[in-house]
Formats: sequence, structure tokens, C-alpha cells
Amino acid sequence: MRKRQVRRVCVVLSNKQRLDCIVRVSSIGRQVLDHVTLMCGVRSLQIFGLAIFLEHEYLFVDLDQNLGTYFGKEWRRTSTKGTFLLFLRVQHYVESVELIKDSTSQELYYSDLRRKMLDSLCDQQELLFLQLAAAALQAEMGDAEEQILGDGDEQNGKENTIVSEKKQNQNYFLPEDYFPSWLIRHRGRDFLLRHAGALHATLRGLARPRAIRRFIEDASALQDVPVTVYTLRQDKRDVRGCVHLAVTLKGLCVHQEVEGKLHLLYDCTWKEIHSLTFRGKRFEVQTGGRLGVVSLMVYYTASPCHSRLLLRHLQQTHRFQLDNRGTQRPDTGARVGQLYREASICDLAWLGERLRCASSSSLTTHNSVYNSDHTTPKPSPRDRAGRHPVIEVEMSVDDPPEILVDGDRELLVDDPTQVPWLADGLCVSWVCSGHQ
Repeated sequence: MRKRQVRRVCVVLSNKQRLDCIVRVSSIGRQVLDHVTLMCGVRSLQIFGLAIFLEHEYLFVDLDQNLGTYFGKEWRRTSTKGTFLLFLRVQHYVESVELIKDSTSQELYYSDLRRKMLDSLCDQQELLFLQLAAAALQAEMGDAEEQILGDGDEQNGKENTIVSEKKQNQNYFLPEDYFPSWLIRHRGRDFLLRHAGALHATLRGLARPRAIRRFIEDASALQDVPVTVYTLRQDKRDVRGCVHLAVTLKGLCVHQEVEGKLHLLYDCTWKEIHSLTFRGKRFEVQTGGRLGVVSLMVYYTASPCHSRLLLRHLQQTHRFQLDNRGTQRPDTGARVGQLYREASICDLAWLGERLRCASSSSLTTHNSVYNSDHTTPKPSPRDRAGRHPVIEVEMSVDDPPEILVDGDRELLVDDPTQVPWLADGLCVSWVCSGHQ
């Protein structure tokens, strides 16, 4: 009987805890996430995702893909005995802590924000950093300690006074663990120790779960904390000219780092984004401002796989924000679940007969854009050269477009490495509409 091949996967949580899993070679990411959910004792990890460290940054994997897609040949090698690393990270940040149902998920979310706070560059919110440090101290160390202070003069009959405060020298924590480095340089260690300790004392009696919730709510006010940042190139060959694409609660922000400081280049909401497209390493963002002016931002990623996973994350984040818009903004009265559309567009002319379209697929002319006023696309015949025109599909988020590749069902947004001849030429565009 053939021995079943297994692999050891270590999942690193946001609180630095490690969970070891034994999985089959054929396992997909969702099976690992389900195992982590069971081990953590929670019902769902909806806002979290599994990420790999690739191209010097974390990328969220497609949970429906085989893990070998991301670990390469080493995963499939029979003699492999090593451990493969995955990271459980926050994939969807929230405006309201009410979306995080159980205490374990709140603690993991807190650990993620806690780590990112130390890298924050919001230099106009120093008081907020002190408040966050106080909440973190209350959550991690509990109440300020009681100390009995006296004058040592028993003959005068003076009674000892009970003072509720932390240790008088205030050196019970390291500023490096609770403040960004630039704030320590600007204000000094003594200033932060003194004022953070004083604010900590005011939170006496606040239970750990409530301290964590307070930290989450306050940390959401920092613009560069509840975000996921990707590094993109401005030029295909120039690795030094980089920009930072931040996936925020409301849309996308593009920053450029100049002399250690981030300068905002673009800030667009989901409503202003017309389409997101990648072809190989090329990543395009087409936006339309409030005055109707359409602009096109073109950047380059480290690899086609990087582009595909980035596009998938943006697509799922937009979907998550729409699905939970009523919970995150209870006072707006906006209708939850409003439909928006997605389109996957693939230039098939150069593929020839290697790509057979399903009989139910609708064909349109090359480089055309689907009209949102129609509900069904109109079929068009092949051109005179017999080439397949561009496929364009209108769909909801739960009904992705499908094409037939060599007789097997493949999603256009699936891993191009599974179809090697498609990897560099694949063009996928996601068009979203809806009101935020």
C-alpha cells in the first residue's frame, strides 16, 4: 500500500504563537485555516487570512488553491522533511469592534494592531499614542500596583497613606515596546514613562477584554495602522522608484517615501475606482474623481503571482466592506448588500485554439467594456481571422466567471502557474461599482 505523503506546516499567529499542522500534499489553504480555527477554539476567522512571505512582503494566499502553488517544487518533493511557514494575519480591517465576535479573535486583532502601531508615522497624534500605550499596559499588566508610602515618623502619629499608582520610578515597561521609535527620539524616554504611567493609573479597574476593545477602537483612528501595505514599482526596471499602495477601510492610498517620510500621491475611495487590471507584472488602477476626470495609475509588481494575489485581496476587501457596511456605519441608513459588478477580461487573440470557450460564454469585441445598463451580453461572431474576441462576463461576487482550459474548469483569477502558457499574457480586470 502506497504511503500517504504529508507535510508539516507551521502557522504563526499575530501574537507570535505558533501552531503546527500536519497536512496532505494535496491540501488547500482553507483546510489549514479550518484547522487553525479549531485549534484556536473559535467559530470563524472571517477577518483573517493565511499569508506567505514572498518577494519581501506578506501576500494572502487563495484558500481554494493547493499549497504547493506557493511553496513550489520543495512541497512536491518526496524527500521533503522541512517545515513550511504560513502567517495568520488580519486581511480585513473593521471600523467597528462589534464585527469581531469572540474574545480570541479580538485578542489576535489587538496583537496585529499592537505590532503595527510601533511602525506608525502619524506624527500629529502624540496624545493618541499615549492613550494607546495606557490601554495596552492595562490589557497586558493589569491594574496599577498599590504602594504604601509613609513619612517614617511614628512619634508624630502620622498614618500611612495608601496611594494607588504604579511604581514610583515608573520604569516598569520599556518605551520601545509601546511607542514608535520617532516618538521616543522626539519626546525622550522619561517623558513617555511618566505620562504613559499616569494615564495607565487612570484605567484602574478596567478588565482586560474592555482594555483590548478600547485599544482597537482608538487604534483605528491612526491612518497607517488599520491598513495593508504593498510595495510597487513605478518603473518596470527601476527597483529604487517604489511607492506604497495602502488598502484602507475606504479604498486605496498611494504614498511615496522621500527622505524617510511618506507623501500622499493618491487617495481614492472604492466609489471612485473604476477598474483594477493586471497583465503579468503590470498593475493598473483606473479612477474617476468627483468631477468626472478619469486617471490611470500604472505600477509594477515583483511577479505575476504577486499581481494576482494583490488583485484578489482588493476584490475581497471591497466585497467585505460592502457586506458589512450596515454594521460598520449603523447611522448612515445605507442599504446593505447592494449589488456591484465584477468583470474578468482576458485577451484571447494570441492564444488561438489553445483556449476553447464554453458554449454559454458571450463574446464581445476586443478591448470593449461591458455596459452596466444591460443584463446579458450580446453574442458576436468571430472576426475574419478566426480569432476569439475578448471574453467579458457580468457577475455577482458569489458567481465568478469560468472558462474552459484544456477541458478542465479554471477561474480566470486562479494561479497562472497552474497554466504556464497563460502566466505572462493573462490580463485580468476587475470592475467594481457601488456606493460607499
